[in-house]
Amino acid sequence: RDSFSAMKMFSLLRIPALLLLCGSLPLAAQSTTGGVHPKGWPRTFTSDGTAFTVYQPQATSWTNGILTFREAVSVLPQGAAQPSFGTLTLSATTDVDSESQTLALSTVSVVQDNFPSLPDQAETYASQLANQASIWGQNLSLQVVKANLAVNAAEGNSSKPVVVKNTPPKIYFSEKPALLVLVDGEPALRAVDGSSLLRVINTQALLALDQSSGLYYLRINGGWAQASSLSGPWTSSSNPPDGLASLLGQAQSTGNVQLFDPPQNSSAGSTPDLPIIYVSTTPAELITTKGKPAFEQVGATQLLHATNTGSSLFMDLANQSYYVVISGRWFSSPALTGATALWQFVPSNQLPADFANIPENAPAGTVLASVAGTSQAAEAAISSTIPQTATITRSASTNVSYDGNPQFEQIVGTDLSYARNTATPVVRIAPNSYYSVVNGVWFKAPSPTGPWLVAESVPPAIYTIPPSCPIYYVTSVFVYHATPDYVYVGYTPGYFGTCLSPEGVVVYGTGYYYPPYIGPSLWIGPPLTYGFGAGFACGLATGFAFGVAVDHGWGCSPWWGPWHGGWGSWNGSGWNNGNTWNRNSGNSYTRNVNNWNNVNVSNHNVYNRWGSNVVKNNHSISQNQIHNAQNSAQYQKAKNDYNQGKSNYENNHPDSHASNGTLHSVPDRKTLSTDSSHLGDNNVFAGKDGNAYRSTKKGGWQQHSSSGWNDVSHQKMPESTHSDLNSQRYARNVGNLRSSGGDFGGESRGGGRSGGGRNRR
Repeated sequence: RDSFSAMKMFSLLRIPALLLLCGSLPLAAQSTTGGVHPKGWPRTFTSDGTAFTVYQPQATSWTNGILTFREAVSVLPQGAAQPSFGTLTLSATTDVDSESQTLALSTVSVVQDNFPSLPDQAETYASQLANQASIWGQNLSLQVVKANLAVNAAEGNSSKPVVVKNTPPKIYFSEKPALLVLVDGEPALRAVDGSSLLRVINTQALLALDQSSGLYYLRINGGWAQASSLSGPWTSSSNPPDGLASLLGQAQSTGNVQLFDPPQNSSAGSTPDLPIIYVSTTPAELITTKGKPAFEQVGATQLLHATNTGSSLFMDLANQSYYVVISGRWFSSPALTGATALWQFVPSNQLPADFANIPENAPAGTVLASVAGTSQAAEAAISSTIPQTATITRSASTNVSYDGNPQFEQIVGTDLSYARNTATPVVRIAPNSYYSVVNGVWFKAPSPTGPWLVAESVPPAIYTIPPSCPIYYVTSVFVYHATPDYVYVGYTPGYFGTCLSPEGVVVYGTGYYYPPYIGPSLWIGPPLTYGFGAGFACGLATGFAFGVAVDHGWGCSPWWGPWHGGWGSWNGSGWNNGNTWNRNSGNSYTRNVNNWNNVNVSNHNVYNRWGSNVVKNNHSISQNQIHNAQNSAQYQKAKNDYNQGKSNYENNHPDSHASNGTLHSVPDRKTLSTDSSHLGDNNVFAGKDGNAYRSTKKGGWQQHSSSGWNDVSHQKMPESTHSDLNSQRYARNVGNLRSSGGDFGGESRGGGRSGGGRNRR
C-alpha cells in the first residue's frame, strides 16, 4: 500500500518495477581478468594472483558532485588458506541522469584504507580496488545510492533552510468536477486583429473578452464557456463570436496555451460535462471531492482522511478542524465552505501529534514527507540536495532573446540585477559581466546579448540572490569544476522549485508572488507556488518524489519549469502544457538541447523519449483537478498494479508470509534495520570505525579480527557504531527494495546512457 499510495500521485514512479523489492536481478561486471561476475553483490575479481571479494558500497556523502562511499572487502592472496578482511573509503566524480535513474563514476580516489592483517599491502590493494570501482561504476542504480545516502546522511544534514513565505492562497472547494484557471494578476488585454475580441495574454488559458457583448469566453471541453465577469458564473456558450474560431486556430499553431480539452470518455462541448469554473487573479488552489467528502479513520489516530479526492484532506476529531497540505505546506480551517472557511497556515512542526503517527503504508501515508520530525521528511530533505549532473563541452554556447532592449532590475539586498523581459534568467554582475542559465548550465557573456559561452565558474555573489527574487531558483545550479575540454555542472531539485523550509520539510516554491513581465504582445510569468497541485511523497519502496498534478483534462500546468515561458511572439524554450511528471526524475540536460549551438550530445536516445508516448502512457491521478470519472479508472489500475507487484514479491519470497511478525510482504522501516533475511552473502559492512562487520541471521553483529568472526553485543559496541551499522543495514535493504536492479552498482534497466556512461554535452 505504500507503493500504491505513491502511485496515486506520481505515475512516473513505475511502481510495478519497484515492487521487485529485495530480489536481485542478474548483473554483469567485467573483472580485471576479463571474467563476468554472475550477479549482484558481493562481487569478485582477481588481480596479480590475489582474489578480492567486494561487498556492496555504502554511500556516506555527496557534495559538489563528489560521492564518497565505504566498502568492505575480503582479500585472499595467492597460496593463503583463509581470506583477510578490510575496509576502504573511496570518492569519485559523478555523472547523474535522473531521467534514467542512473549515475556513472569517474576519477575514483582512495580516501582511507584499513587492512589490519595485511598492512604492508594496504596501499596496493586500495589502488587495485579503486581501479575496479571505476570499471564497475559506469551504470549504477541511482535509487540505491539515494536510499543509502538519505539514511546515512540524515543526522548530519547541513541543508540550508530557506525563509519562505506561507501566506495562504485562496482555496476553492467543490463537491463537483471543477476547474481552476489562473490569471497572472489583473487581465492584460490585447486586441485580436480582425475582430472585436481582446485576448487575455497573462494566462495559459485561451481567454478573451468580446467588446461588443461585454462577455468573457474561455476555451474548454472542446467548446466555449461564457461569463459576464471573470468571477462567473460560467455557462456553455451556444453562439460564440465568429472571431473565436480564428483565435483558436492561431493559439493552436503558436502553442503556449492550455485548451482544457475534454477528459477521456466524456462528450466534448456538452453542457453536462462543463465543470464549475473558478478564475483567480491571485494565488489559488482547488480541492474537489466526488460528492460529499467521504472520510475514514487513519489507523489508531484521531484523524480522518478524505478518500474521494486527489487532495490530501484531513479532519482532526480532537479540534474539529480540517487540514490540507498544499505545495508541502499545511493549512487549517474550521469549515470547508461558507463564511467560516478561513484557511490559516500551520507550521509542519506545530501540527497535531497524530499526523506523525499516520501509518506509512496507509493511503494517507504520503503526507509524512511533509510532517516535520518524521524519517520521511528527513529523507526528503537529503534527497532535495542530490544533484543531477552533466559534463558539458567547453565549446557549448547559447542565445538569449529579449522583448525589445534588455531591461534590468536591481535584486534587493545585493549589487546584482536581473533581466525582466526575457524568459531566460540573466544576471548582471558588472557592466561587462553577465551570466545566464539555460537547461541547467551556466553561460557567461560580456554583454546581455552575448556571445554566450559555457561558464567555467560562477561568481559567489550569485548565490546571495534571495528567495524574494523571481530567479532565485538559479542558486540551485552549479559549476563544480572545469578542464580545458569540459565543464562539470549540476543542479539540485531546487532548480525545479523545491525549498527546505525552516521547519525542516521540503516545500514547493518560495511562497512569494512575483509580478510578471507584460509587454506589448508578450507575457513572461515567473514561478508561482500555488495552483498546480504540487505535492511530495517519500515511500519506503519508492523513495522521494515530487511533482505537479497536471493532466490533459482538468487542471492548469505551470508556465515555467527551470525555463520561464509565457504567451506572445517570443519563441524561446518555455515549458508549457506539461503533463504530470515526477520532477525528481526529470532531467534538464536531456531537454531542449537543440536550442544550444555546437553542443556535443551523447544521449539523444533519452531526449527522444520525452515525446508524446511518454506523456500518453504516464498520466497520473491528479491531486486536485482531474475529472472524477477518469480518477476512478486510474485509481483501479494503480491498485491492480500494486496487487500484482505484491503478489510477485510474495511468490518469490515465501518467507514474507511468516507469522512471527518479523517479516512482512511490504517491510516497515523498523524491521529493515534488523532484517538480514534478504542480504544473503551480501551481509558484510564497512563500519565507520574502519572495521568489517557481518550481519547475523538474528539481527545482531559480528566483528572480524585476526581470530575470525566474533559476536559483538550491543552493550560492548560504542552506540555510535551500533547505530551506524543498523542504519547501513536498513539502507542496504531499502536500496535493494527500491531498485529494479537490486544493488548499488548494478546495471540500470532504464537505459539512457551511451558512450561509456558519460552524460556529455
